[in-house]
Amino acid sequence: MDFNLQAYQADHLLHLSAKPERRLSILENARHRWLEMDGVVQSAMSLSQPEHLCLPHQQSIAERLPAQASRILELGLGGGDLTRHLGARWPEARHDCVDLDAEILTLFQQFFQPSTGGAPRLHHADALHFLLESREQYDLVLLDLFSQDGNPLLLLQAPIYQALANCLRGSLIVN
Repeated sequence: MDFNLQAYQADHLLHLSAKPERRLSILENARHRWLEMDGVVQSAMSLSQPEHLCLPHQQSIAERLPAQASRILELGLGGGDLTRHLGARWPEARHDCVDLDAEILTLFQQFFQPSTGGAPRLHHADALHFLLESREQYDLVLLDLFSQDGNPLLLLQAPIYQALANCLRGSLIVN
């Protein structure tokens, strides 16, 4: 069921958005639907098992998840691969997803939102701003911010980790 990054072939282009700063596409074949940014696969979903993690690095993350989590925060959404997995794994958990890109949130809802499991609360916000404004405490935080230019500068600066320290009472996983 793994998504082979070397051999994927799309049968259908479901969405294309080209802007000066980036190109977004949603593609699909008989087995998978995936999100590409500037030709790089960001997320892949099995059509028969949407909660299954298709990309190897995400499977590695799943192996490191805590035994239980009731409050989950994802900073960076993409196609929501981990969102669907966590919703199936812990359907009763309260799950917040934050993304700076409104189009990503809309595409998640249109093409990748799980039909079963817990539905996440989606927030259109800057990750640091969300953390600074939040009064919530989280058992699990997944930090998966993306920039076409490499790691976002935010990931290399102290304020994000200081803000995380104020709301984290469990595990932090950085992708």
